[in-house]
Amino acid sequence: MTWIPIFSISSQDFDNDLNILKSIFNEFEAKCKVENGYKFSTEAEFAMGWWFYDVFARVEFIKKLVEVARLANSSVKDERDIMKIIQKNFKQNNSVARVKIHGDKPFMSGYWSWLMK
Repeated sequence: MTWIPIFSISSQDFDNDLNILKSIFNEFEAKCKVENGYKFSTEAEFAMGWWFYDVFARVEFIKKLVEVARLANSSVKDERDIMKIIQKNFKQNNSVARVKIHGDKPFMSGYWSWLMK
């Protein structure tokens, strides 16, 4: 099982946002019944008042997460929709942190386009 970078995070309140992110991903793991499905980059970069770091995940965890989220909401197609869930949680917790797909192209896009045909 390999780790792939899935999300890039930019944060102004590193400690608080990291705790929010851990809470979100722990909930995701519980829903998917998966352990050690994600990890954070070992180093964060600081520039212009923002912290930048990545979230890594196992491919199996992301696939399972999308499948579980799709059962709850049929409009969920890939990790872009998971990113929206994370961003919504940040906003609900009064955080200005931002989330984006690492590399801007979902790695599951090919999987879902094949599946939806």
